[in-house]
Amino acid sequence: MTAYGEYAGALTGVVDAEMRAALGEMQKDNNLETTGTITTEVQDAFGIVAR
Repeated sequence: MTAYGEYAGALTGVVDAEMRAALGEMQKDNNLETTGTITTEVQDAFGIVAR
């Protein structure tokens, strides 16, 4: 999220309120369902392969 300019907070490994807000903005910007959570669609948008 930081590398894509969507998140500027501390990198803690925790999906806190600030990260959920950034996820929601990223989803909105990419015409995805806005959930504020890490979804398969979010992973696909970032090129992350889920197993």
